Amino acid sequence: MFFKQLFDPDSSTYTYLIADDTTHEAVIIDPVFEQADRDLRLVREHGLKLKYTLETHVHADHITSAQALKNATGAATVVSADCNAHGYDRLLKDGDVILFGHEEITVIATPGHTPGSVSYLWRDRVFTGDALLIGGCGRTDFQGGNAEALWSSITDKLFALDEQTLVFPAHDYKGRRLSSIGEEQRFNARVAGKTREEFIAIMDNLGLPAPKRIHEAVPANLDAGAAQAATHTEHERAPDAAVHSTSANQLAETIATGPVNLLDVRTPAEFETVKIAGSINIPLDRLNPAEVRSRFGADAALYCVCQTGTRSQLAAARLRNAGLTNVIHVDGGTNAWVAGGLPVERGPRNVISLDRQMRITAGALIVAGIAVGALWHPAGYWLAGLIGAGLAYAGLSNTCGMTVVLAKMPWNR
Repeated sequence: MFFKQLFDPDSSTYTYLIADDTTHEAVIIDPVFEQADRDLRLVREHGLKLKYTLETHVHADHITSAQALKNATGAATVVSADCNAHGYDRLLKDGDVILFGHEEITVIATPGHTPGSVSYLWRDRVFTGDALLIGGCGRTDFQGGNAEALWSSITDKLFALDEQTLVFPAHDYKGRRLSSIGEEQRFNARVAGKTREEFIAIMDNLGLPAPKRIHEAVPANLDAGAAQAATHTEHERAPDAAVHSTSANQLAETIATGPVNLLDVRTPAEFETVKIAGSINIPLDRLNPAEVRSRFGADAALYCVCQTGTRSQLAAARLRNAGLTNVIHVDGGTNAWVAGGLPVERGPRNVISLDRQMRITAGALIVAGIAVGALWHPAGYWLAGLIGAGLAYAGLSNTCGMTVVLAKMPWNR
């Protein structure tokens, strides 16, 4: 699972980047124009293919970068049909499903903050826009807002989700990053323990000043930020091809036309077990961008491959950050190459891949922790919990400290 929560400090807006691990197709939720270059850099560094930009509603406090991202990546722009916006490629209805790779997002219409507000349900989390904030909710005193509709959206739709569902809002002004449906049911200051009439009274008497950029932002967002996208120059968009991905079959076709610079970033032991002919082994933990640049030059095409495609993305990002301008990672790695029936060179060693070593080690530690906790001392449960938390963090951050440690073990050298 690839998931990143990003933040724009000027508008206190959270943007969310989600991608399928296998195909690397991605979506981005509530992108901010001033952060377009940051978001494009992340897309390139991780070898993602941005398929959709998704808006939770027509925002009044910032301008979307939907059109700018479309210009740079081809991503389709998406918003609710009830926003009455005219500059988008796809208009959503309640219950629609957004597909990217093997992942899917379900659209939940949650009007009230605005008539076209929607929430996006993905796996164990829901992206609520301004319909439900941490400890609060979006205002209902402009853009056709309706407090009674918002009450129904929160209590009948969002609170109907499993209470363990994680809540990721479009904004937070106190540094909080996420909540859960259960927490909001119990502690949300505007909803918890309130009647519908009490909620409406609260919302009708907030007395908040108008958003500073409302007269600029709303017209721009109805058009997907098209006018602003025109100022996102070709110079800014030019690096889009600097880091991208290729399939195993596409790489094979490229190799057939002549030699390529193929960097295998697996451990030496994995490399000796099976490798693509002509590849050069530079383990990820020894990858020195300066040496690579000196050896191949800053503009040479460099293909990065590993076992599954995860380490190769990290290597590509590291090289890109160091100024190498044409870095490509291989989707699916050597696993995809072998599965495609493409030729490999096999060595005398038969070492378990680093990815499998990590899974075996983590699983063994969790089982051991539970056994110790049940049979000897409760501290064992802490070990199992820490390993589980580490795996969750590895999934969210796309990094794994355990693989770094295992890569240094003698049998992987």
